[in-house]
Amino acid sequence: QVSFQVSGGKPIALLRVKVEPQPHVVDQTFRFYHPELTFLKKTIRLPPWHTLPGTPVGMPGGEPEMYVRCSDPDIICETKNMGPGEPQDIFLKVAGGPSPQIKKFFVAIYVDPWLAAPIQIWQFYLHSLQRLDVSCTAGQLTRLSLLLRGTPAPRRVQVFTSHPQELEVDPDGAFLLPANGIQDLYVGVRPRRAGSRFIYLNLVDVESHQLVSSWLLCVACRQPLLSHAFEISLPAGGGRGCNKRITYTNPYPSPRLYFLCTNRPDLLQFKEDSFEVAGGEVYTIGLRFAPSQSTGEEEILIHINDHEDKNEETFCVKVLY
Repeated sequence: QVSFQVSGGKPIALLRVKVEPQPHVVDQTFRFYHPELTFLKKTIRLPPWHTLPGTPVGMPGGEPEMYVRCSDPDIICETKNMGPGEPQDIFLKVAGGPSPQIKKFFVAIYVDPWLAAPIQIWQFYLHSLQRLDVSCTAGQLTRLSLLLRGTPAPRRVQVFTSHPQELEVDPDGAFLLPANGIQDLYVGVRPRRAGSRFIYLNLVDVESHQLVSSWLLCVACRQPLLSHAFEISLPAGGGRGCNKRITYTNPYPSPRLYFLCTNRPDLLQFKEDSFEVAGGEVYTIGLRFAPSQSTGEEEILIHINDHEDKNEETFCVKVLY
């Protein structure tokens, strides 16, 4: 309530002001995935001030200093002017909570020292996940299990992953997580290429759509030892694929079952995904290469795995289109 008074203190007008805060107009959104109960330290470069929409033109004194403020007082958010012509960075230090907590906050950017009106508002999400380190070989299935702890009430849940082509789960559909119980979730990781990457795994309540648990799989994948290398030439621009054959000799004296997989299923299919061959015998593997519309070269790996999906041999086929 606002009162207008004359010099004697007598009110001459009363106003009832109703304030309705509006949500932020968000200019940019950042989403980070980080191991639970650790600090996220991030430096983000600010764009040049004159490129930001809403900044006043023709400011006296040349380049203005930029200021930042965070909506969460427990987050360290600061920026420092490095001098004329130098880029300016925002430094953030955020304490992550337990998985699967999601921390949401805003950062406002100003170019006036009175912080009257922000020229940009950035929205941040920090997903806290349980970290799991996985060391594996490309094309080979690495198995591990995750422990699921039930909530006070039974829930119908399902697992979703960021890389369904490289990660399989059992059970793979919706299943019942008993109340206060403990259950194993079996995970198989089969990366298609060597290197390091993150794979996200979410356990979701399929009825309430709530996040029950989240994992961050830090995958370190090494290249398998290449035993044979081939080079073939295929016509580019054709509408039909090409069939080729390669041979594999079973080095063991007893019959063995083998499974085939490749790092480029978009370019190569097998006539049979598995085969059985007697001890010391030779088997012919049928390959079908998909047509390519452009010229160039591709390296395609053929993984020959045993009955446990461990890598026995890897062939490299260099295809010249």
